[in-house]
Amino acid sequence: MSDRPNLVQHRARGAQAAIVLLHGFSGDPVATWGTFPALLAAEPALGDWDIYSIGYSTSLSFDIAGVWSADPEIITLGGLLDTVASVAPLDSCRTLAFLAHSMGGLMLQRALVSSRELRERASHVMLFGTPSAGLDRASPFHFWKRQVRDMARDSPFISVLREQWDATIAPEPPFTFVTIAGDRDEFVPRASSLAPFPESQQRVVYGNHLEIVKPADAGHLGFKVVVKTLTGGAGTGPFGAARLAVESREFQRAIDTLWPHRKELDDGGLVTLALALESVGRRAEAIELLATAKPPGLEPLGVLAGRLKRRWLAERRRSDAEQAMTLYRQGLQEAEAAANAVQASYHAINCAFMELAYGGDAAEARTFAEKALRHSAASGRASVWRFATEGEAHLYLSDSPAALGAYASAVALAKPWQAASMYQQAVRAADLMGEDALVPRLAALFGRSAETAS
Repeated sequence: MSDRPNLVQHRARGAQAAIVLLHGFSGDPVATWGTFPALLAAEPALGDWDIYSIGYSTSLSFDIAGVWSADPEIITLGGLLDTVASVAPLDSCRTLAFLAHSMGGLMLQRALVSSRELRERASHVMLFGTPSAGLDRASPFHFWKRQVRDMARDSPFISVLREQWDATIAPEPPFTFVTIAGDRDEFVPRASSLAPFPESQQRVVYGNHLEIVKPADAGHLGFKVVVKTLTGGAGTGPFGAARLAVESREFQRAIDTLWPHRKELDDGGLVTLALALESVGRRAEAIELLATAKPPGLEPLGVLAGRLKRRWLAERRRSDAEQAMTLYRQGLQEAEAAANAVQASYHAINCAFMELAYGGDAAEARTFAEKALRHSAASGRASVWRFATEGEAHLYLSDSPAALGAYASAVALAKPWQAASMYQQAVRAADLMGEDALVPRLAALFGRSAETAS
């Protein structure tokens, strides 16, 4: 339709990350989403994202191909999306998060399987009521509308799309992926919107096919799913969701580069790949990678211990805690023997944490904290992890002012993922020391929301 806007700029400030909304069949880039864009713009946790809606040709009128014009096939729309993302203003965005309704989700899937560049820029993909497995009876206009014909369950488009998705993207998408169904959606059944994907990627919200993308307010379940998916618990402040999303794409590029020759990596490559794997939710593979490296150097040894420590904190496996303690002690001994102050301080502070968190020995934890401070001072380097180590050590030695000062120095140098890691560990340490009153001060220092700090 000639009066349909091609690109709606809900918030365009030249940000590195953008949320892109795609409407469905016979929809509109403005009307389809209702207040969704405005609510996204008003959400503090999403303050560092630009927001756009993309329009394209789709209508209920009959296609008259070969005469003047007709609505394009979905495969053509996939190419259109890739092209729009490659030119201004979206080409300046390093990261794109997509929200797609109904047929827009098919258009998006087609673009992602066809364009490696688009896959590498996508950080989040959320499909609302998308007939990913097609529709049994797409419409009485089946023979007159190419877009409707493409959505049929037995259409060549759907068959090829599912094959290409499984071959190119599944089972571990290089982006955060969820598919969302309405509990009263009679147009797209769950067998089509949810079943093609693993249960871990499925969500169900209140509403029919249209209501799921028309929130009345921020309490709308579909809107809450989007915010949680985009933020991933990142909270607000200087280490917000958009910056973390940009970094997630950098981690995925590291995986794409290093994973194919993972058995040939040096220590630096092992560490980079392991941290990238964990950052995209593949912790078990990071542990296996480091555990099978022969022989691991000091840094891979510490990173392996760290992955085991984090898994113990999440799953409370005794064997993980004991193995982490053994590796940290081994690393400390080897670092001290090699006069490697940086590695010695790292292993010492982790020995202190494990002695307190797992062993329950406060006196031993203080001994290791004092060692960490001595080695940190000897390292002589002003770095994020040096200051983070000193902050944690001062917590174990009950010196809150010194701890906050050290953490402030670390925050000034930190990348978002580093700040997130430091904050989590600082809160754990404060909790172990019974310093509940310190947690809000840490939250303020790290720019976290009160909800994240609680």
